[in-house]
Amino acid sequence: MIADKLNRWLMLAVTAGILISLVMLLIEVREAINLSEAEAYRNRGDDIQRSMQELALSPDLAQILAKARDGEMDALSENERIRLWAWEFAKSVRMQNQFNDHTLGYLDDASYRSMISSAAAAYPLWQMLGVIPGDARFRQAIEAQRASAAVRVPDLEQSQTQVEND
Repeated sequence: MIADKLNRWLMLAVTAGILISLVMLLIEVREAINLSEAEAYRNRGDDIQRSMQELALSPDLAQILAKARDGEMDALSENERIRLWAWEFAKSVRMQNQFNDHTLGYLDDASYRSMISSAAAAYPLWQMLGVIPGDARFRQAIEAQRASAAVRVPDLEQSQTQVEND
């Protein structure tokens, strides 16, 4: 009888120890996930900061981008076209990494929407330059964003016309 009571208490203590260990393991796993998320955000911010710093420190890259923005692609020299291609390729890779981060749950929806809108706006230039994002899912997301933006634009124009007529 004493042995049964002792056995029950020991089993209860072992069970409680296992439960406490599992709770501590879950806390440790959650902490590791939080650290991974923080590192992903930090890396994303560092990438964006480096690219913007490169743009800010390069007087001719800004001029190249202005020519491309203004539709003066024919005015670009071969050297400028190569620099533009490299810049846009790096931008597409950075955005594809952000797409992957969002897919894995490391990038919030607002940042994702901003990035995919920027990628959709850059996509015609990427196509002109031969910059093709490697991930088919990323390309599909860009194309879906472009299609949804194209659907919204006529609605906006129609609304503005209706307001002007009223």
